Amino acid sequence: MLRALSVDEARAIRDGRTIPGLSFAEGYPLPDTPDGVGLFLRRAESTFGFFLVVRRDDGVVVGEIGFFGPPQRGAVTIGYAVVPGARRQGHATEAIRAVADWALAQPGVEEVRAMIERENEPSERALLRVGFVEVAATEKARSFSYRGLSATSSPPSVS
Repeated sequence: MLRALSVDEARAIRDGRTIPGLSFAEGYPLPDTPDGVGLFLRRAESTFGFFLVVRRDDGVVVGEIGFFGPPQRGAVTIGYAVVPGARRQGHATEAIRAVADWALAQPGVEEVRAMIERENEPSERALLRVGFVEVAATEKARSFSYRGLSATSSPPSVS
């Protein structure tokens, strides 16, 4: 499940402080978490924000997903990661599906994009399971696009 990150919580993660009521899995924050949290804090964008991926069975934060910013020319771009100990358990797929379907239900959003490292097969599988299609590739990265239809109108934060 997803939990929207507040500005105060983002500052706490950035500063290495704990967040009351939240438990983090081993390996969280991830190496790229400061970049994602920093981007979120610089934009102060709450609609297309940053979400914690929370494992349903125990409420532990196992990853994150967020938008690189508000829609640009009808598209939004997402980034996501899950701690090594919680990978290949469907967390990324569930998070990607939730934010992508929600985003496409927002006015002015026609496409959700994601870019992954070329050899990141687990991430590729998660994107393909949701319905993303590969649209471009370079030596280092691959780009994916999703234009699925959804009637989801509530934010992807479900807790």
